[in-house]
Amino acid sequence: MNTTLSSRKKILAFVIVLALLAVILVLDMRRRRVEDQLTKLSVSTDQVDANSEENKETARRVTQRVGRLMVLPADIEPTVATIVNIDALRSRNAFYNSAENGDYLLVTPTRAILYSDKRNIILDVAPVQVGPARPTAGAQ
Repeated sequence: MNTTLSSRKKILAFVIVLALLAVILVLDMRRRRVEDQLTKLSVSTDQVDANSEENKETARRVTQRVGRLMVLPADIEPTVATIVNIDALRSRNAFYNSAENGDYLLVTPTRAILYSDKRNIILDVAPVQVGPARPTAGAQ
């Protein structure tokens, strides 16, 4: 009986060691996966930072071209975005119906402008409506 108890303890110890090794292996795999994701995110952030000069130049060029077609406020630098998923935009707002992927959206405090660089035309202009600020609970 003593040998049976001793062999059961050895088997139990062996199973516990195997379970611990399995847990360590799983945790290490998860750690490596998270490290890979972090590395990819870091690379993406570096790419965005590197492209910021290029993006600024594109925004300047697009703003200059739109400024030749219509009067833009001289004291305001519009926000410029490239349209990359026109189908999603069209499903949300008819303003984008005449736009294509690769066209530009310029936003100033008073209006939104759709511009096609390929065709060198303004596709649409719409007023920007900013809702009134909600008063805070303590404001009277």
